[in-house]
Amino acid sequence: MNNFSKIAIAALTFGGSISAASAAGVITNITASGDGLGSFNYTIDDTNRVLDLTKVFNSVDPIVLTFTVEHSTGPGNPYTVKEAVINSSSQLWTDFHYTIGEPDRGNGVVFTQHNNSVLSGFSLDQSSGPRNLDFSGSLASGDPAVTAGFMISPFDPGQGNTMTFTITQAPTIGQVPPVPEPETYAMLLAGLGLMGVMVKGRNSKKSA
Repeated sequence: MNNFSKIAIAALTFGGSISAASAAGVITNITASGDGLGSFNYTIDDTNRVLDLTKVFNSVDPIVLTFTVEHSTGPGNPYTVKEAVINSSSQLWTDFHYTIGEPDRGNGVVFTQHNNSVLSGFSLDQSSGPRNLDFSGSLASGDPAVTAGFMISPFDPGQGNTMTFTITQAPTIGQVPPVPEPETYAMLLAGLGLMGVMVKGRNSKKSA
């Protein structure tokens, strides 16, 4: 069983316990912004409460997703989110972070059962919580997309109302070894040359 299957099962389990709810917040639109944004697309399946997202990072700057939520009737189950993340930033990522921003009105939004959240090739850090997911791993520029799986629970803003909340996504780059300066190469070559002269001198003495 893969990690996303576990997320889906957790969503069904959690959803079954609250399916009697008569009102729900439904996500009707998602927009993306931020200096790191290359491209973004999504689909929403409100019947099964599933979001399918794909985003490309052109730099390590954050991308902010803004979710619009409206009132609806029906079960208030969490949304299961499946997300493909692509690194086109030309830099190696060693961490990846999700942070929920406060909605513009009403109650908070959380990552439901956040301990079950996954990001392929990364591990979930202990610093994670209902409002933030912190992952450690490795993703080089040009690598195949990694897949995230988590759940979010928007609240019902009430009949006739809408609300928005945000999820900021940000990679962290690792420390890259510095490139030696030309002077360093010159000193290295001079040292190797001196060692060669010394070895040659010793061999000459032995021959004599």
